Amino acid sequence: MDNKGFTLIEMVMVITLLGIIGGIIALPLYEGTRGWLEATTREGITESGRIAIERMMREIRNTARTAANAPCITAATTTSFVFGNDPSNCASINFSRAGAVAPYTVQRNGVDLANDVNSLAFTYYDNANVPTALAANVRRVGIEIVSTSGVETLRKYSEVYLSNMKGY
Repeated sequence: MDNKGFTLIEMVMVITLLGIIGGIIALPLYEGTRGWLEATTREGITESGRIAIERMMREIRNTARTAANAPCITAATTTSFVFGNDPSNCASINFSRAGAVAPYTVQRNGVDLANDVNSLAFTYYDNANVPTALAANVRRVGIEIVSTSGVETLRKYSEVYLSNMKGY
């Protein structure tokens, strides 16, 4: 008898073999896709915080000085920094944290610079590199942003001297 069809055992063996090959191929594809998603998430929160800190540093570096040679600063708190790059308006730029609960946003004059922010902290230093709360004595500003997206948490920190204030 010439039987050109497959027997039940042969079909089960083929299906089992295809299942094993599929499982072997699927695992690396799954891990690769998961890694790509995590890298994309990390890149997003890194870029967001980096761009915000660079923008703040550039503008803080150009802080104007008043006629008394003091920095043109209106308010210096741990979550906001209000200053000016024009001595006639010492409140023209306001970097602050916005939102009632985390995640917050970092804003410049009410416009978002960074999202998914757990904390924004400013630290102010005088000419002796000692932390100060007095706006007239600020010579250096430390900026820290902690961002979270999914399970990724990244901390970005930078310090900037106010323009022409290193020696004061």
